[in-house]
Amino acid sequence: MNLEWMSLVSQIQTLARCGVWEWDISRNELTWSPELRAILGIAADAPVTFEEWLAHVHPDDLSTVKGYFTRARRERGEATIEYRVMRGNEVRTLQARLRSITREDGTIYCVGIDQDITESKAVAARVVFSDRMVSIGTLAGGVAHEINNPLASISANLQLLADTYDTSLIEESLRAVDRIRTIVRGLKAFSRGNDDKRQAIDLVRVLELAVSLTSSEVRHRARLVSKLDPLPWIRADEGRLGQVFINLLVNAAEAIPEGRAIENEIRIEAHTDAAGWAIVEITDSGSGIARDVQPRIFDPFFTTKPVGQGTGLGLSICHGIVRSLGGDITFRTELGKGTTFIVALPPSDGPVSRPSPPPIALAPGRRATVLLVDDEATFVSSMRRLLAGDYEVTTSASGREALDRFNNGEHFDVILCDLMMPEMTGAELHAALVERDPEQARRMIFVTGGAFSPASQVFIEGITNPCFEKPCDLRKLREAIRLLVDTDETVRRI
Repeated sequence: MNLEWMSLVSQIQTLARCGVWEWDISRNELTWSPELRAILGIAADAPVTFEEWLAHVHPDDLSTVKGYFTRARRERGEATIEYRVMRGNEVRTLQARLRSITREDGTIYCVGIDQDITESKAVAARVVFSDRMVSIGTLAGGVAHEINNPLASISANLQLLADTYDTSLIEESLRAVDRIRTIVRGLKAFSRGNDDKRQAIDLVRVLELAVSLTSSEVRHRARLVSKLDPLPWIRADEGRLGQVFINLLVNAAEAIPEGRAIENEIRIEAHTDAAGWAIVEITDSGSGIARDVQPRIFDPFFTTKPVGQGTGLGLSICHGIVRSLGGDITFRTELGKGTTFIVALPPSDGPVSRPSPPPIALAPGRRATVLLVDDEATFVSSMRRLLAGDYEVTTSASGREALDRFNNGEHFDVILCDLMMPEMTGAELHAALVERDPEQARRMIFVTGGAFSPASQVFIEGITNPCFEKPCDLRKLREAIRLLVDTDETVRRI
C-alpha cells in the first residue's frame, strides 16, 4: 500500500472516528491503528496485549466483551458488539465489528474495526426517550382509567366505612391502594430520563409492571395469560428494559382487532434455559407478519401503520436495547395464527442480595425509640398511631428540628424520615449525621412521596438504608423497623 493511499485511509478513519486492529491469538499480540489508539488515549509507541486492552473496558461491560471474543473464536465468523471503554475519567461508547479467520497453518487471528459512537449514541438516546414518551402517551388514557377505578372504590368504601366499620371494606380499599401504587411505580420506572443506569434488577418485577401498564390496551382485544417462572436477575436499566416489554405487549394488542377479546389471547411466558439465561416469550393470536415484511421488522422507521399512527422505531429500539445488554430478540410468525417475540437475556454476574444479619436483644425493660421526621402532619399522625403500641415515638416537623435534637445529645433506635422536605431534606440530614454520628445515620429509614430531583435519585441509589415510597406497605415498613431494632447491621433495601 503506497503512502498516499495509507494517508487517505488514515484520514477516513479520523473522520469516521474509528480505528482498525488485528489480534494474533497464538502470540497474543495486538496491532492497532494510530486512530484507535487515539480513541482510547493510548500512546502510539505503547505495546498492547489483549489483557492490557481489557483493562480499558468498562467493568460493567467486561463479561459481555469476553463472551463476544469467545463466541467469535469458536464460530469463526463475524460478530458485532457495542461496549464502553474508560479514557481517563471519561466513558466512551464503541461499536466493534470483528472477523475471526483461520490461517492455512491452523492458527487463528482476528481483525476488526471499532468506531466511537458516543455522540451518535446520545442522539439515539434522545430518540429512544422520545419514543418512550410516545408509548407512555399511548397508554395515558388507559392508565387514567386504571387509576380512577380503584379511586372510585376507595371513595365509596370509605364513605360506607364511616357508617358500618365493616373490615372487609377496609381490606378491599387497601387492595385498591395497592393497585394504584403498582401503576404509579410503573410509570415512574418507565418514564425516567434517558440515562442508561444499569444494575441487577428483578426481571419478574419488570414484566409485572409492564403488564400492569398495558392492561387497558390488552383487555379490550384479548385475554392475557401470564406464566412467569423464577428468573435470574438481569443487569440492565429498569426503565429501558421495561420499555422493551411495553412495546412488545402493545404491539401484540394492536395485532388483534378490538371487540372479540374472549376469542383472542396474548400470552407472556418466562423461564430460565439450560445456560442460565432468562427467556421471555410474548405471543399474540393476531394475523401474523407478512413474509415480505419480516426481513425489515427491526429496521428503524419501518412501519406498516398508516401515516401519523406510528414512528417505526418501537421494534428497532427494542432490538437495540436487548442487543446492548448482550441478549437477543427474535420472532416466529404464521399468517392467520399469530406471532411470538422471544427475548433472551444473560444473567447478572454479580450478587443481588445480602444475607440478613444475626439478631441481638434490647436491654431488658427498654422500649425501642423511633423518631418520625416529616412535614406532613396527617402522615405523622397515622404513623404515630401505628407505632405507639410497640415503640417510644418522638416527632419532628422538619429536618432542621431533628438535627437540633441530635445536636442536643438525643439518640434513637430508628429514624423514620421523609426525603423531600423544605429547609432541610432527608438527604441533607443524613449527610449531617454521617459527619457527626454515623451510627444514627445508619439507623435511618426513608419514606418518601417520590425522589423526583436528580440529586435525590442519586442519593437513593447510593445508600444502603431502607427506602419506601408512599403509599407504602405498612406491614413491610413495620418489619423493616423491627429488623433495624433487632439487629446491629443495616437491613437490606426493601
